[in-house]
Amino acid sequence: MSMNRTKGVKILVHDVLAIFPKPYGEDIILDVCMAIEHNPEWRRRYDELCDSLRDAVVNAAISQFVKEETGLINLREVSTKGKSHLIKSYTKLGQG
Repeated sequence: MSMNRTKGVKILVHDVLAIFPKPYGEDIILDVCMAIEHNPEWRRRYDELCDSLRDAVVNAAISQFVKEETGLINLREVSTKGKSHLIKSYTKLGQG
């Protein structure tokens, strides 16, 4: 995944993470996606990124950048159980 193509996703993730207190919980990827879903400005940016990159690319980049920015490690993949309209599953993150 080229960094240049996904720069907009990285900026979006950075902006969204800024609203969450540290330490981040293990569901921070879901939290970021839910925040994007419920904030009209972030949702517009997400939709524009999906138009140019495809949903799968944007969602994978969101997960990657959340992991990078938080410094957390992958714990396990879980279903969103219908909580999110953006993603169907995500990786819980935790301390190394």
